[in-house]
Parts: sequence; structure tokens; C-alpha cells
Amino acid sequence: MAGTFDRGQRSQAGAHPRSGSSRGFPAAWPVTAALLVGVAAGMALPRPFQSARAAQQPASQGPAQGQPALPGQPAQEQPAPTGQPAFPGAPLPAAAPEEDAESTEEPSPPVAVRTFEGPAAMVLNFVQADSANDFESSTRRLVEGLAASEDGEHQAQAAGWTMYRVTEPGPNNNTVYVWFLDPVVEDANYAVPQLLNEVYPAEVQQLYETYMQSFGIGQTPLNLEPVELVADPD
Repeated sequence: MAGTFDRGQRSQAGAHPRSGSSRGFPAAWPVTAALLVGVAAGMALPRPFQSARAAQQPASQGPAQGQPALPGQPAQEQPAPTGQPAFPGAPLPAAAPEEDAESTEEPSPPVAVRTFEGPAAMVLNFVQADSANDFESSTRRLVEGLAASEDGEHQAQAAGWTMYRVTEPGPNNNTVYVWFLDPVVEDANYAVPQLLNEVYPAEVQQLYETYMQSFGIGQTPLNLEPVELVADPD
């Protein structure tokens, strides 16, 4: 029965399209649904559009300096110009302290330091074979300068400084020189750059370059301590 009634309604709606007829009432359902969707959409859509428009509006600017924020409120105070008193009779603001002239000076370069802890020491020097003469002359000038110095510590260093050349070739065909420091002057600085600067201040740059350019694979400093081989009869 329900199916027959539906077909009758559809045939009547197609034959009588008049809106006032009770037989065409079912055809108004799509229109009513569309109206309801439109109303619902019309109620929901303005909210995001309103928030978007509100977000695009520029932020309200505050009152200009010296103007009240609202009627009846006191005007905002303007800050005093730099170097001017805040109000008549007030003391002037203190001037910014000047930078200390000494703080702008460049720090002095660090001093090279090499000390030995034992009573004796040894330094292995690996020198390029074709620069052996330069190394020997640099070391000779250094020890001669220490011996001629008026500084007692320098004289003591020169007295205990001897050098030997190893007859066999060293690594990478380097010539090996051994410095024996015996005795070691306690707490004395044996760094060659610093010693050259102290005994030959006018020639230090040239002597140091000749000394450094003679090296092959570098130096190996060693601290030595005595080993008793024969027991003391006492």
C-alpha cells in the first residue's frame, strides 16, 4: 500500500504542479529543506567573516604623548630630553663614564715557558739534514749569549748545557741532536724563543726564524732522574 501511495503522489505532483494543491504538498519538501540549509548556513557563516574582518583592522593607537587617554584623565607625562633635568631645579643626569684608556690597549703576547722537574733533562731535536749547520749555529749563539749574560740564572743554564749529534740517521732521514741539561736550573725557563729574546733582543726575529726553519719532525723534551747502580758503601 505504501508503495502504491508513493507512485500516486509522484504522478499527481507531475500532473498538477500548482503549489496551492494539497496533492502537490510533498514536492515542497525539497524547497523547505533547501531553505533550512540556507538559514543554517546564513547563521553560521558571518562569525568567521566577522572575526577575519576584525583581525584585518589595524590596532587602535594609544593617545599621543601629552594627551589624556580618556576625558577627565590627566595627560601622560613626556620623558625629559637627554641631558635635561626632569623638572626645574632637579639635578642633571650623570654622564656615562668614559672608557678607561688602559682597557683599550692590546694585551701583551704570552711568554713561552719550558721548565724541567728533574735534576737533569734531555731534549731530542730532529733536524732536516740540509739544515744541520743552521741548527748548530743557532744553538751555539744561544748558549754563548747565556754565558755572556750578566744574569746569574742565564750563566747557570749555559754551564749545564751540552749538545751531541747522533751519528745514525733519524726518522725521515733527519739529523738527531741531543741537548743534555745537567744540572737543570730549578724553575728556570728553557724555552728557546724567550731566551733568544732576553739575550739577543735586537736579533731575536732572525735568529728564531733560522732556528725554527731547521727542524724536521720537531722536538721531544724528557725529564731525567738518577738511578742508583752501585750501592753507597756508607
